[in-house]
Amino acid sequence: MKVLICGLGLIGASLAKTLKKNTTHTVLGWNRTPSVTEKALRDGVIDRTGDIDELMSDADITFVNFYPDAIVPFILEHKNSFKKDSIVTDSCGIKTKICKELEHEKLDFYYVGAHPMAGREVGGYDNSQDTLFDKASFIVTPYENTPRNKVDALVGLAQDMKFARTVVTTPEHHDEMIAFTSQIAHVLACSYVLSPLAPMHPGYSAGSYRDVSRVARINAEMWSDLFIDNKDALVREVDDLVSNLMKFKYNIINEDRQALCDLMNKANSIKEEIG
Repeated sequence: MKVLICGLGLIGASLAKTLKKNTTHTVLGWNRTPSVTEKALRDGVIDRTGDIDELMSDADITFVNFYPDAIVPFILEHKNSFKKDSIVTDSCGIKTKICKELEHEKLDFYYVGAHPMAGREVGGYDNSQDTLFDKASFIVTPYENTPRNKVDALVGLAQDMKFARTVVTTPEHHDEMIAFTSQIAHVLACSYVLSPLAPMHPGYSAGSYRDVSRVARINAEMWSDLFIDNKDALVREVDDLVSNLMKFKYNIINEDRQALCDLMNKANSIKEEIG
C-alpha cells in the first residue's frame, strides 16, 4: 500500500518514520517547505516525493498534517487529485469542525477523521521520532455512512504501525473527551505558570511542579485554534475546574479541615479507581 504524508513536521514525520520502522508500506512525502521534504528523502524517512497532485493520485491513504484551519481548504483545493476510492485523513486534535465541513462535499474519495494521540513540547521535523506513538492511541472518527472496510483499513494501518490502542468513535465524543484529557490540562498548566511566583521556583520545586507545568511549553498559535474550535466542550471543562477550585478556596478560607479531607479523599478514590 502507498501512504502519503502531507506535512512533515513533528507528527507527520513521526508517522512517516513509524511507517518505515514497523510496516512494509511505501511512504510518499510532501512538505510546503521543499528543504524539509529533501531532508526526509535523504534520511530515508520517505521513499518518494514529487508533485503533490501526482502523489495524491497514487496514494491509497493520505494523511494531512496541518494546523486545524488549513486542513479543509487544503483537501478541497486538491479534491480532484486524490485517488478515487482512497482514504484521506488527518492528524488534528479536534474532529467535529473538520468532519462537519467535509461531510456534505461531493468527493471521489473517503474522508475519515483520525487523531494519533501523541506529541512533544517541541515541534518540527528535527524533533520527530519513530517511537512517538509507541504508547499512543489512534482514534478514528468516521461518518455514520462511512463504509466499514474504509474504517477497518485505517484502523488496520494504525495496528500495523503498532499504536498501543485504536478507538472508533464519533467526532463529537472525541472532542468532548479531548477537552478533558488534553485541552484542559494545557489551560491548567498555562494558568499555573502565570503565577508571579513561577520565576522563583528553582530550589523550591520538585515533581509536583514539573508534572503540573510540563505542558505549559506550548505552540500558542496551534493550541489557540484547537481551543476555539472546541470551545463548547472546553468551556464546560473550564467551568468544572473553576467550580472545584472554588470549593477548595472556600474550605481553606473557612478552615474547614473535614471538608478539605473529603474533597481530597474523593479525588484520591477516583484516581485510584481510574488510574
